[in-house]
Amino acid sequence: MRRTTKCIGLLVAAALVLQAALPGAEISAAAKPKLAKKSVEVKVGAKKKVKVKNAKGYKLKVKSKKKAVVTAKKKGKAAFVVKGVKAGKAKVVATLKKGSKKVTLKCTVKVIKSDNVTPDNTVGPNPTQGTNVTPIPTATVEPTVAPFPVLDTYADVLPYGYDVDKSFVTKGDVEEMTYKSTATGKDVKVLVQLPAEYSKDVTYPVLYLIHDEEDTEKAWKDMAADQIIYNSTAFKMAKDMIVVMPNVNGAKDEDVISDFSKDLKPAIEAKYSVAKDRHTTAVAGYGTGGRIALCIGLTMEDQVAYTGALAPVEGALSYVDKASFGVPSEYSDKSFVMIQKGKSDNVAGNAPADYQKALSANGTDCLYLEMEGSHDTALYKDGLYNLIRRLFKKGTDDEGVSNGFVTKVPDDVDRAQPNQRGRIEVITYDTETYDEGNSVKMQKWANVFLPYDYDPDKKYNVLYLMHGGGENADTWIKGDNIYGDYTQNQKMVNWLFQSGYCDSCIIVNPTFYRPDGIANPENIRDLTVIFQHELRNDLIPAVEAKYSTYANGDVSIESLQASRMHRGFAGLSMGSNTTYESAFFANYDLFAWFAPYSGIFRDEDQYVAERDRFIKTIVDGEANGMPLGFFYCGNGTDDFALTAQYAIMEMALAESDALVQGRNFEFVMVPGGEHNMWQWHIHLYNTLKIFFTKE
Repeated sequence: MRRTTKCIGLLVAAALVLQAALPGAEISAAAKPKLAKKSVEVKVGAKKKVKVKNAKGYKLKVKSKKKAVVTAKKKGKAAFVVKGVKAGKAKVVATLKKGSKKVTLKCTVKVIKSDNVTPDNTVGPNPTQGTNVTPIPTATVEPTVAPFPVLDTYADVLPYGYDVDKSFVTKGDVEEMTYKSTATGKDVKVLVQLPAEYSKDVTYPVLYLIHDEEDTEKAWKDMAADQIIYNSTAFKMAKDMIVVMPNVNGAKDEDVISDFSKDLKPAIEAKYSVAKDRHTTAVAGYGTGGRIALCIGLTMEDQVAYTGALAPVEGALSYVDKASFGVPSEYSDKSFVMIQKGKSDNVAGNAPADYQKALSANGTDCLYLEMEGSHDTALYKDGLYNLIRRLFKKGTDDEGVSNGFVTKVPDDVDRAQPNQRGRIEVITYDTETYDEGNSVKMQKWANVFLPYDYDPDKKYNVLYLMHGGGENADTWIKGDNIYGDYTQNQKMVNWLFQSGYCDSCIIVNPTFYRPDGIANPENIRDLTVIFQHELRNDLIPAVEAKYSTYANGDVSIESLQASRMHRGFAGLSMGSNTTYESAFFANYDLFAWFAPYSGIFRDEDQYVAERDRFIKTIVDGEANGMPLGFFYCGNGTDDFALTAQYAIMEMALAESDALVQGRNFEFVMVPGGEHNMWQWHIHLYNTLKIFFTKE
C-alpha cells in the first residue's frame, strides 16, 4: 500500500437524495405499459402532458426526482403533466401497479428558460383585522443565517448523536476469524460484526469495510463504526447487515483485491448466514481502503452492487483502465457508487473528483459528497453514516433515504420574488374555555391564508399552524405591524405554491391564548392541552364549513374523520406541545400529518410512559383504519427545548415497528439551530414539502 499523510479539519455533511428503481414483475410484451415519450422539453412555467400507453387496469403514480427543476402530477388514469420550474434536467418516474405486477418508467425532462416573463398583476394581501385580537408580540429581529451546507439542493444533516452509545440500542456480537490468503500465503485476521438479533435462519446482506494503510481492522471500532451501524439499524435508517472488517495492513492493493473474491468472500459465506446475491453485497473503505473498494466494486460488478469510497486516495485509475472506469450498462441501474471528498483533504487531494469525472465520462451515476473536513476520522465517520443508510435499497419499495429531506431552504427560494400572492382572511368563531366545571363562552379569531390560485370549486388540504409562547396568530404568515413578514414565511409559501414545488394548501393560524378579560388557567401551558376541545368542536368546523376543503362543507365528525389524510397540524415551542397534546393525542382521528418544532413538556421520569403513549396512539390508529401520514419532528442542536423531545422520539423509533424514518417519521436536526424563527422557517419549508404527499 502507498503511504499517505494526514491533516485535520471540520465537517458539515451535504448530500443528494438518490433514488432509482429496478424493473418489477414480468409482464407480457404486448401488454407492458410504456411512455408515449421518453424525453420531453418544456419551458420554465409551462406544462406538457405525457401519456402512458397500455396502462389499462394499472394504478399510476408519478414522482419528480428534482422538484426544484420540474414538478409532475398525475392526469387521469393514463397520463401525467410536467411543469418546468427552473432551467435544468430531471427525471420523472412513473410507477404502475396491477396486483403483483409493477412497471417503472422514466421520462427525462429538459427545462429551458422561458422567453416571456409573467407580469406582476396580482395584488398583495389586504386582510381585515378581527375584533378580538391578542396583543402584537414584541418585535423580533430578522433571523441571521448560521453556517449551513449549501452545495446541493438536498442537504443531508447528520442525526444528533448518531455515533453515541445508547443504552436502549441492542448490539450484536463481534467475532474474530481468519482466512488463508491465496495471494500471500498468510493467515489474515478478520472482525465480523453481527446484527443485534443475528439468526442463522435469516440471510443478511453483507458490508465489507477496508481500512487505510498502517491501520488495522480495529480502526473501524475506534471510529465508532459499530455504534453508527447499530444506531442506524435500530432507528430503521439502515437494514440489518453483517459487517466484515479484514486486517489488510502491509498488503498490496492487488493482493487485497484478489483475496476478496478468492478467499475472503467465500470464507464469510461458508461460516455466516450471508445472502450471496450481488445486490446484497457492498464494499467500502477510507483512504487507501477507499481506493481498493473502488477497484473491487468496478472490476467485480457481477459480485458487488454497492461501492463506497470515503476520501479515496489516487491510484485506482492506474489499476482500472480509465476508459472502462465505470459500471457496465447491464448493471447501471442496479448499482450504487458513492464517493466522498473532504474540502480540506490534502491527502486525497483531487483524486475523489477525478474518480467522479471518470465515472461520469463512462456513463456511471455517482453520489458525490463534497464535505467540509480533512483526511481524518471525523470525515470517515460521517461518510460511513451517509453510505450505510443508502445500502441494499435500490430496486425495493424502501428506497427512501432517511433524513434525505432538504434541511436548508434553497437560496433560490429565499431570494425569490413571487409574482403570485395569496391573501389572508380573518375568521371569527364562537367557542368556550372548556375549563372543567367552569367553562366560559368566548369569541376568538384566526388568520386563514388562501393560496393565490384559491378556487372555491377545488378541494384543498389544510395545515393548522400554531405559534409559540408570547406570540399570536400573526406570527407565522402575516408578520407584525413593525417588520411585516419579517420571518419571510409568507414570501416563501407564495413562491413554493407558485412554482409548484408543493401543492397549494390552506394555512390556518389560530391561537391557544384567550381574549382579554377571559381568565387563564393557573399554569399557562395548560392552554396547549385544553385547546384540543376548541380545535375539534369549534375551530375546524368554522374553517372547513366556510372554505373549500376535502370535508366538502360537511363538518360532522364522520366527515372530518373521513378527510383526515388531508389535514395536518404543526407548531413551534408551546405550539409544538399543542401539536402533541391537542392534535396528535387528542384528535388523531381528525389529523394524519403532524410537525412539532422545538419541544414537548416532559420531565425525564416521564420519558418511557410518553414513549409508550406515543406508540399506542399510532398502533391503535392503524388498527382502526387511520394510518399515520407523517410525523415530522424539527429541532436544533443548540435549542434549549431539544432534550425531552429528542429522547422520547428516539426511544419510540427504536421500540416500535410502526415508525420508519424516511417513510412516516423524521427527526430533522438543524446544526447550530437555536430556539428562533430561523430554525422554524427551515422546518416549515420541509413540512410543506412532505405533508399531503400520499392518500
